[in-house]
Amino acid sequence: MSRRRQRLVSLCGVALVAIGTIVGVGTPNGSGDAVGLVALLTLVALGLGLWTVRGSLDTTADAPAVPWAADEPFANPAPERTDRDPALSSDAFAGVIETACETARDSGTVDDGIEVVRSPLRTALLDALEQGGRPRSAAEEALADGNWTGDRVVASVLAPEIEPPPRPLRERVRAWLYPERVVRRRARRATNAVAEAADDALPTVPGQTAPRAVPMLEPSLEDLQRGADGRLQRAVEPRATARGPQPVRPRVGNDRDRVAGERADGDGTDADRTDEPRDGNPEVTDA
Repeated sequence: MSRRRQRLVSLCGVALVAIGTIVGVGTPNGSGDAVGLVALLTLVALGLGLWTVRGSLDTTADAPAVPWAADEPFANPAPERTDRDPALSSDAFAGVIETACETARDSGTVDDGIEVVRSPLRTALLDALEQGGRPRSAAEEALADGNWTGDRVVASVLAPEIEPPPRPLRERVRAWLYPERVVRRRARRATNAVAEAADDALPTVPGQTAPRAVPMLEPSLEDLQRGADGRLQRAVEPRATARGPQPVRPRVGNDRDRVAGERADGDGTDADRTDEPRDGNPEVTDA
């Protein structure tokens, strides 16, 4: 027997026991037919309730979607959260450099990593030289000769036919142990050279190098006053206004001592009051 049937049989047994108890208690005081009818109606209502509950439960159905679910487009992304991965113009090239470093690390050679970086750098420089007025063929010849830059290492990064200058033993050992570091350093060096060449080739945008002067407003006449030397100066110091009111300085001694001192000074002044004539001899006034 399944667990569901056991529960159903147990529930029916409890219902029968309850009906028997009601019938046994209510028969001496009232009519047995009325009690039996009530018990029958109770049993029927209990059966209908169990049938309704059993039919309404659907364990195979999916749960309703909530607005805060992870896959719900209403709150994806959540409005109270900031974008953790904003779109940047350098993300694509940064990914190319990371791929080049991984390639150099897996293959163990610097040339395989440089091969990954060469294509985007070469395309960027050719486009910049062409926009600057140089023909495409002349730009390609400049890259093949390496005369667009004075750095032979950078020229070898953009043109595979150019051999880099001979390196000392220390650099060769470093390239053998850590090829990804050499690729990253050469890629950064080539990127800076391409940026400088592009800035020189492209025409200057009007106002690109103009000084950004901060506008200065002259003070009005209401803010000026005549100083002791006769020159005009500000009536209110702007920095003092920006600082705000200064805090009250603490006084030495408590209030009781200060009040007592003031009273003593006042009494002594009244008692020792004298009238001084013009000749300088003091004259005490009679009370």
